[in-house]
Amino acid sequence: MRLILTAMTILGFFATINETVAQSELTDDPIIKAAYARSSTPSGVPYRDKVFSKSSKQWFDGDLEVANIVFGLSPLKESSYSWRGRREGFMGNYAKAIEIFTQGMEMFPDSYQLYRYRGYFLVRNYQFNEGIADLRHAEALIKDANVSLIQEGIPGKSNYSASTFKRNIYYYLGQSSMATGDYNTVIDYMDKAVEANELRDQDDFLVSTSFYKYMALRELGRKDEAQELIKGISRGLNIIDNFDYHEAIKFLQGHYSRAQFLKRADSLGKYTIAMVDHFNGNNDQAKALWKQVSANNHKGYWLAEVELMKIEKSS
Repeated sequence: MRLILTAMTILGFFATINETVAQSELTDDPIIKAAYARSSTPSGVPYRDKVFSKSSKQWFDGDLEVANIVFGLSPLKESSYSWRGRREGFMGNYAKAIEIFTQGMEMFPDSYQLYRYRGYFLVRNYQFNEGIADLRHAEALIKDANVSLIQEGIPGKSNYSASTFKRNIYYYLGQSSMATGDYNTVIDYMDKAVEANELRDQDDFLVSTSFYKYMALRELGRKDEAQELIKGISRGLNIIDNFDYHEAIKFLQGHYSRAQFLKRADSLGKYTIAMVDHFNGNNDQAKALWKQVSANNHKGYWLAEVELMKIEKSS
């Protein structure tokens, strides 16, 4: 046992040296510098630490510790960077996650996984153009790749979180395009994501992709198409984990009044209510709700921040 611990310590020591060297080489990387420089959202909400329940904090801390140990033992494996970076991201440490993914790219420049993950966290860190560029690059890299199921993210209440890189690259590229107002890409890539989905969570994916297609169609002034899309979604769905999107869809279908949904809505739900307010011409009401949603999240709520930036530019 002592020999094993000693070996792990030595391996961790050399991994730390390698990481320090890699970090020193990346000191001037503009993406990393910009990531660490951001301390508030575009609307001015200060960044703060992510808050967990005691049990969740213990679980996430333990999971990150395991990821660091694995990295120390296997610093030359692509997965060591992707899993460690994602753990930092789940903890709310977006800049650290971006740094780890960038470090991994130095060693694995053709990794669609690292580009996909870095793109996701760049968007959450309000580095929209850089994040979309990463997702575009991931799309090009994965085009002819033979991809398999992966354990994607943190399992929800169902303990189910399998996914594929191809569908998620399409999905996040479409979703992230909300940030730049490229609504045709939102629609096209939600369709591509659905076409690429081969898993048993079709209903979960239906409500999330339909949600963004609805928002994009409304932004493009295609109200009738958006309403037909939402009306066509059955109430008898088998939702595994995407309950927040399902609730938002039900609100858009008219199953809740604004007042009813506001009492039960999470951040996505409140963003949805504000979007409907906006589409109905009630921008002051929408703005107040977007600000509330963003202030209630540790690094703001990027979808709400996008809308606040649009209002700021137009005023």
